[in-house]
Amino acid sequence: MPLFVSVGPRVRQFSHCLGCVGGLFGALLLSSCGSDSADTKSGSPGKSGKPATTTLAATEAAPLRVNVFLEYSGGMKGFVPRGGASQPATEFQQRIGALITETQVSGAIADRKYYLCENAAPRAVPFQQLRDVVQGEVNQAALGTELPQMLEGILNMPQATQQVSVVISDFIYGPARKSDFSQLPNLIRTSIAPVSQKQLAVAVFGETSRFYGTYHPAVKTPVAKRTLNGEKVPYYVWVIGPPALVARYTAEVFKNAPAQQAFFGLKTSTPAFAPLLTKLTDAKLKPSGGTVYAENNGLTLNPSDDPVDFSVGVNLGELPAAWQKPAFLAQHMQVRLPNGQAALLPNSVRLLTDDEQSGQPVLAPYTHVMRLRVSKLAAPTATLSLALPAPETPDWVAAWSTANDNTPAPRTFGLDQILTGVRQSYPSPLPAVFTVQLPLKNDK
Repeated sequence: MPLFVSVGPRVRQFSHCLGCVGGLFGALLLSSCGSDSADTKSGSPGKSGKPATTTLAATEAAPLRVNVFLEYSGGMKGFVPRGGASQPATEFQQRIGALITETQVSGAIADRKYYLCENAAPRAVPFQQLRDVVQGEVNQAALGTELPQMLEGILNMPQATQQVSVVISDFIYGPARKSDFSQLPNLIRTSIAPVSQKQLAVAVFGETSRFYGTYHPAVKTPVAKRTLNGEKVPYYVWVIGPPALVARYTAEVFKNAPAQQAFFGLKTSTPAFAPLLTKLTDAKLKPSGGTVYAENNGLTLNPSDDPVDFSVGVNLGELPAAWQKPAFLAQHMQVRLPNGQAALLPNSVRLLTDDEQSGQPVLAPYTHVMRLRVSKLAAPTATLSLALPAPETPDWVAAWSTANDNTPAPRTFGLDQILTGVRQSYPSPLPAVFTVQLPLKNDK
């Protein structure tokens, strides 16, 4: 019983990416090799790095192409009552109204089409008509489509695997054949087969909303349906498509996403990333400890006497908003250094302010800074990796699941089983969202 949005392919954005290993550090990494300073620490007089020759590309991302599909059924009608001055809009009407409006007006979107999906093929409608449905201007809703068939139909649409489908539904699964209940994860996995075949990503957002009208639970005993008068029940937004497009849609268009989020197979293009060594006005960003300076598109350092601390800038603007929060990054970012020891310093991840980005050119390409510590480097050379591993299914999914939804509550029948089917469409562990690398040389 869903609403969904399709987003077309785009050109990979390189506006702050340097496109090769050496370019990852760019002119900003080696700005110390110009007239400012040959060394970034006084422990190595006389040494200087070689300037990088790569430059930032200015290719803009292609505008998104969006198709909005609203499946409107009796089970969803209670989310969209016909209101008025005396009855405020439901949470569903507020959030989904904002989502389709952003889709209509966003400058990131070049082409928009809208459809109503009832119990037949999608029917093209003007944006105004789709908005009217969300506002409650509909007299009769259609019969619903069973969940696996609905997902299969979405992903079998022309060019579906090259676009992003955003599905909004209560995701209540009440099959006509009761034996299908036991096969729910397998049915979901089969219905979204293109997800694994084409390496698509799936993002899931959970929300509750007041509901007015007939509620149809999956478990039909003791009653097959109930009349609700404002009780809150869940609905969900699924975003399915190529990983970079899913990331972009959730970051640029779905700006008011709820707190309950789960991502599967989400990956982004390699973000702009560089150590920050010179031309810094904030003393807390400057390197400290042992020797460190830029050389040959990497860092040369000597942590044998004192650990070396230095800041790095990263452009994480393609990540979903919830994943850009410093607390999330501090919890999930992973630092690896073979033949050495490196770590992300506690409480060092933070968003850069507009004033910092505009006032310090060295910070302009980045959204975040974080501080790394290298305390041991045993080999002559090594590669430090900074990665964001993909989180597994979050705890809220189990909390929002129930085996009996006959009494309405902020839980959905078999939600954990539904998302088990999604999770089983991907390898274990999930691929990292992104990885950046920094060559290191031991200055013995």
